[in-house]
Amino acid sequence: MRLTRREFSVGAAAAFAAMAGTRMAAAQQSLVVPTYGGLWAKFWEAQLLPGFSAATGIEPRLDVGLGKDFVAKIRAGGGSSPYSIFMGNENIAAMLRAEGFFEPFDLAKVPNAQKVFPQFVNKDAAGIRAIVSPIGLAYRTDMVKTPPASWRDLWENPEFKGRIGLYQIGNTGAVLFLRLAAELFGSSPDDFETAFAKIKELLPFTQASWSGEVATALMRGDAVVAPVDWTEIMVLQDKGAPVAIVAPKEGVLAFEQSFNLVATGAEKDAAHAYLNYVLDAKVQQDMARAFFTSPTNSESVVDGELAKRIPIVGPRMSEIKSFNWDSYVDRSAEIADRWNREMA
Repeated sequence: MRLTRREFSVGAAAAFAAMAGTRMAAAQQSLVVPTYGGLWAKFWEAQLLPGFSAATGIEPRLDVGLGKDFVAKIRAGGGSSPYSIFMGNENIAAMLRAEGFFEPFDLAKVPNAQKVFPQFVNKDAAGIRAIVSPIGLAYRTDMVKTPPASWRDLWENPEFKGRIGLYQIGNTGAVLFLRLAAELFGSSPDDFETAFAKIKELLPFTQASWSGEVATALMRGDAVVAPVDWTEIMVLQDKGAPVAIVAPKEGVLAFEQSFNLVATGAEKDAAHAYLNYVLDAKVQQDMARAFFTSPTNSESVVDGELAKRIPIVGPRMSEIKSFNWDSYVDRSAEIADRWNREMA
């Protein structure tokens, strides 16, 4: 796998260390870093954490799991969280934030935050969306005559009727799509009555619990068009699959990995250093090559063939619809229940 063939640049690590200032004491080694499995864990193990340790002297412990696992551990920890830093989709982070588990970052300790596109830094530094995976409209090039160009094509192109793939409500992708429909057809991203009515017009559709299942539905032909992140489609293309993905004219959605400082965490200085490293321009570029993510550091450079494959970079980051999730927190359970009842 190409991921494991990449070698971290020692020179870049040294430069980063010089920029960051004094190395943190090696005694601070109890930082627990959560990340997901598969390609994510391989990248963290082979590249990100060795680079972070070389730059800071901190040797963190990796905890691989799902977002729900990280949430459960924080909630169960009470006054002593196993994590000092949390990584998860922003809508999930908003719930924990509302429950009082997080506190703002000290941006003086995260100098790279000054280079992040402003839309990804929450008010008062209460969370920074450090890893962004844009979601566009993917389709089967051999089964679709008129490729989608707009989100509205899901409703207006007769080719797509009964052949659409969507995430199920347990996935952030479904919630993003719900808010998109509310914005497109209703009064605001919180107009859920309109959103439910419009999405029901798309029934029947195939539902998937994660992006890999969306990709499988496309490959089986169970769906010929679906909202999905760039990563899945680029991986399929590398395998020779007849799929493509477009950025709809109204803008794209995105899985936004929100990094948050855990109020009861024991290694807050190390947590700040970790986030600062993740936001480094070179590290953001490395993640773009590994995952086809869009760098949040405005100084990161994505060029050549890669830029052709992940177009939402640089000035085009403004095309990402970044929703405010505070208004959604109290309604999340009700909306999930309604989706499960009405989107069968």
